[in-house]
Amino acid sequence: MSLKFVKTEFFVWLQWVLLTLAGFLVSLLFIEIGEKPDIGAFEGAIGGAVIGLAQWFFLRSRISNAGWWVLVCVLSWGLLGVTGLGALGWFTPRTPQIPLRIVYGAINGEQMGLLIGLAQWLVIGKQVTAGWRWIITSSVCWAVALAIGWTVGGLLHQATGLFLGEVVGLAVAWIVAAATTGIPLVCFLNSH
Repeated sequence: MSLKFVKTEFFVWLQWVLLTLAGFLVSLLFIEIGEKPDIGAFEGAIGGAVIGLAQWFFLRSRISNAGWWVLVCVLSWGLLGVTGLGALGWFTPRTPQIPLRIVYGAINGEQMGLLIGLAQWLVIGKQVTAGWRWIITSSVCWAVALAIGWTVGGLLHQATGLFLGEVVGLAVAWIVAAATTGIPLVCFLNSH
């Protein structure tokens, strides 16, 4: 493996991370971060549209029918908003207890990642080798990301007394999710 190849793949991965983070930040223009009951299907669909569109910029030259990615993001995030889980990418837990944030972040993130990954697999599944692995990847990555993000948000909120700490925690969750899903995504896309 040449250094040039690794450098190129790093920049491809970095594009995914930055576009996903940009999507989250732009979504904040339309969605106010809140606690679980405040974020429903409409907000989830709006957030899914913004995230899906940002990720589409990355995928459009790498997979066919990348526009479907936006639609499945809208539908899956909207569906999450209807369920008892809610649109997890835009709300924080009510509890200040860090151990509970870790546990519920991992459990809820796993469930959310499973649904999102399943929907996204419908778009990429036949275009990449063993595309079914995206479902597992999304589930594991979101479990880790949400647990870390909710923990960081809780610690910052406790340290500063400002709800802004929770927003930073959610941004951390999106960065971790993008970083950890980006590595296998680049590998999947290189395998076809």
